[in-house]
Parts: sequence; C-alpha cells; structure tokens
Amino acid sequence: MKSIGIYYFSGTGNTALVANTIKETLVNLGYAVDLFRIEDILKNHLPIDFSRYDFVGIGSQVIGYGTPNLVLDFIGRLPRSEGQKVFIFRTAGGVAPINYNASKPMIQRLTRKGYDVVYERLFSISSNWIVRFEDAVIRELVAATQRKAAIMCHEVIRGERRYLKTGLGQQVLMETAAFFSRWFFRLVGQDYRVGPSCAKCGLCVRNCPTGNIYEQNGKIKFKLSCASCLRCVYSCPQQALQLNIFKSFTVAGGYNIKQILSNQAASIEKPSGKVPRFFEEYLVNDTL
Repeated sequence: MKSIGIYYFSGTGNTALVANTIKETLVNLGYAVDLFRIEDILKNHLPIDFSRYDFVGIGSQVIGYGTPNLVLDFIGRLPRSEGQKVFIFRTAGGVAPINYNASKPMIQRLTRKGYDVVYERLFSISSNWIVRFEDAVIRELVAATQRKAAIMCHEVIRGERRYLKTGLGQQVLMETAAFFSRWFFRLVGQDYRVGPSCAKCGLCVRNCPTGNIYEQNGKIKFKLSCASCLRCVYSCPQQALQLNIFKSFTVAGGYNIKQILSNQAASIEKPSGKVPRFFEEYLVNDTL
C-alpha cells in the first residue's frame, strides 16, 4: 500500500480541518496516511523520516503574507533528500494574489535541500484576524474548501503540478512584507496582557505551539518566539489573555471553528451581510 505523510501547523483549527480532510480523502483512495502536528515534532525532538512516504504534505496558515517561523524551523531540521515529492497546502483569510507568494520561502528551502515541490494550493475557511466572517460565510467556505482539498488529492496522485504565480512586482513587494512580518510577529508576543480573571490553569502555557508562554513566580510571561497564531487568546476559558497595543488584531467575539460548524440550528442560514471579495468565485471556481 502506498503511503503519505502529512505534517501541519494549525493555530486555531483551520489548517487542521484541511489536513484531516486530505487524510480522509487519501484513505478512501487506498493510501496509508500518517498525520503529524509540526509543533509536536519540534517540542519533543521527534525524528523526521520522509523516506518511507510516496508523497509528503506540509500545511500551515498564512500569517503576515508569509510562513510562520515554526514551519520554517521545521523545514530547517529536515534531512537532505534526492527528489522526495512534496505538496504544500495553506489556509488564509482570503484566496487572492496578495497571498500567492506566501509559500515561496518554504519552496525555496525545500528545493535547496533536494525536495521536489510538485504542488501548492491555498484554501480559505475564515479570517481569525481583524475581520471576522459571518458564521454562514464560514460554513460555505468550509464546504468549498473540503471539496477543493479532495480535488487537490486527486491531482497530486495523478502527478499534476500546480504553482501559484504573480507578477514580479507583486512578488517582490509581498516577499519583502513577509520577511519583515516574520520579525514583527515575534515582537507581538510581548504585547499580550493577562487580566485579573486568569485562573492560572496553565492552558495557554501547555498549548502554545512555540513555547512562547511560560509561568514564573505565579505570573504568566512571554518570550520572543510568538507565532501570532492567536490560539492562546481564543482558547482561554476565562478570556483573560488579550493583546494590548494590537488589540484590533483579534476578532470580536472570539474564534472557534469547531463551535461554528457544530451549530446545526444555523447550518442552513445564508450570509446576510457583506461577504469577502473572493467569496462568490471561491464557491464556484474549483481552480481558484
């Protein structure tokens, strides 16, 4: 039986949803699939062995038009290869050319190590930064994303190649923005403030994918390795953890993709307000 390894980083669940959709599709196609969280591998110093797989998938969200440092660190630890085939899947608040260069650092680093990046695709489920989509919009985007993820699986298996491209000007502009955002978002981790409602449960410390949060002398403190995934903010049961200067980065009402999708009573609702610019085409155009 052919096998595929899928390695992913998901802050608040969007990329995890896509990764599990990919796994389900591939299993139904007769493949043995192993699913790994990148943060678990890095935190526990687990061995990485791509050689036993026919294909390897690497997925993460787009943050700051680029790739989270956590994922780049993971790629940096990979052994050299002689043509191992890799496909890349990303999730973002929008599927538009502004995000088409987000995977270039991944592709460049993988290629330098001898990997053959055969496919990249961008999906949208929701924005958990700045602007929150309506739940009805999110549910329709999820349905479209799951369909597109299944299409991706078939295309990868058939040997099709796919790359996201933009003009040179936009490529240079967005790659420059992504380079500086990598350092900026590390600093964002110093902007978190812990309110008096904190119950010292330690959930944020345990769940932080980069180990940026720690407890010292009974106080929650922060390092300079933040991935800005906002998992800590949205998962805090007491809503005690918030950004201070950059408070507008978080969406009003929090973000919980599992809760949104489990709301059966609202599952037949249609969007009632303003939808994202890419929304209509994303639903009907499976090449997008």
